[in-house]
Amino acid sequence: MSFLEVLVSVVTLNAAFRMAAPLLLGIAGFSFSNKAGILNLALESFMTFSAFAALWGSWMFHNAGVGALCGILAGLIFSVLYGFFIFTLNGNGLITGVGFNLSAWGLTTMLAVAVFGTRSVTNIDAAAFQGIALPLKDGSFLDSVFGNQTILVWSAPVLVLISHWVMYKTKFGLRVRMVGLNPSAAETAGVSVAKHNWICMMISGVFTGLAGAFVSLNSLAMFTENMVAGRGFLILASAMVANGNPLAGMLTALLFAYAQACGLTLTGLGIQGQLVEMLPYIAVLLVMLTVNVKNVKRAGEL
Repeated sequence: MSFLEVLVSVVTLNAAFRMAAPLLLGIAGFSFSNKAGILNLALESFMTFSAFAALWGSWMFHNAGVGALCGILAGLIFSVLYGFFIFTLNGNGLITGVGFNLSAWGLTTMLAVAVFGTRSVTNIDAAAFQGIALPLKDGSFLDSVFGNQTILVWSAPVLVLISHWVMYKTKFGLRVRMVGLNPSAAETAGVSVAKHNWICMMISGVFTGLAGAFVSLNSLAMFTENMVAGRGFLILASAMVANGNPLAGMLTALLFAYAQACGLTLTGLGIQGQLVEMLPYIAVLLVMLTVNVKNVKRAGEL
């Protein structure tokens, strides 16, 4: 298979659709935090803790749905903890975020060894989400790309659409945007900045918790060190590029997921593995560079 054939193959497109799911799940919630003007660099830690909690819950109760709920609960708990440091103690968001992210790797590894006796948890009696058969012709293009995906994959774009509707069609979304645009004016208008900051932080935790559950329970139940592998930063970059707009963030995330999928399929062509692993992050840099150049030009025209 040639280089161009790999880029448009059904294997690549299928992987891109699947790998976009955790990014979209995260964007559906983090867009609110971003729009409210909250500096949250701890998404990677939220997802890491949630991935472990989801696997533990699935193992304990032998149910993937219960495992996902445990992941969501873990994301919510750590978002509240992060909010306590940022909102209550007035901690530095950058330092706190780095501390959370570094702690997540070490703590979840310690818990994996303590609970399962190994750093890489596989082949345990835990349930995973299974693919859904669609009424499509076997072997067709649509079946090859979209067939046999789990409920988490299908729910991701739906949740982004709901998030976009809430953001731009409801009073709550209007108030969130007001808080992020001008907190002083929001307070003057009777909108509680602290209340909406806490709500947006917890929404972010719930959805990144579900994204973490995807990482450890989608198709195969497992957990390994650093399993999230930078997805939290890709969610952060997608939301920042889109300026908190969920739909625009979804498009950016799909681009990043496609770059990840290309990285997986291009390894079969004998391309250096380290170069392949760089593709998603090169895509991030190119997108952010393009957006910044447009912003500079727009400012120059003003």
